[in-house]
Amino acid sequence: MLKKVLVGTVMLVWLFAPMVSTAQEIPPGKWWRLPRVAEQLNLSGEEKNQLDELFLHSRRRLIDLKSALERERFELDNLLEQETLDEKGVMERFRNLEKARSNLADERFRSLLGARKILGFERYQQLKILVREFKKGKRPGGRRGHD
Repeated sequence: MLKKVLVGTVMLVWLFAPMVSTAQEIPPGKWWRLPRVAEQLNLSGEEKNQLDELFLHSRRRLIDLKSALERERFELDNLLEQETLDEKGVMERFRNLEKARSNLADERFRSLLGARKILGFERYQQLKILVREFKKGKRPGGRRGHD
C-alpha cells in the first residue's frame, strides 16, 4: 500500500509540476537570427554574436542538466519497481530528482536573464509582444499568418 501511495505521489508531482516558467516568454532556438525579428528589435551584429554565445553556452548546460534529470527519473523509477521498498532511499532519490529539475529551471532562467541583459528593457518588452503575436497566429509586424 505504501508503495502505491509513493508511486502515485511521485507521478502526480512529475505530471503536474509547474513546467511553464518565465523562461517561456522568449521563443526557443535562435530567434535573433530571423531577419524580421532582428530588424524589429534593431539588433546589431555584435548583439547577435552575444546571443549566439549565450545560446551555445546555455544549450551545452541544458543538455547536461536534462541528462541528469532523466538519470534521476530512471533511478527513482528503478527503486520504485523493486519488490522491497526502501522509503528512505526513495525519498532521497526524489529529492535528487527535484534538485535536478530545479537546476534545469535555473539554467533556463539564467539564459533568459542573459538575453534580457543583451536586449535591455525596451527591446525585451518588444520581444515578449512579438512572441505573444506569434502565438496568436500573427506574424511579427501585425499581419495575420494566413493572409
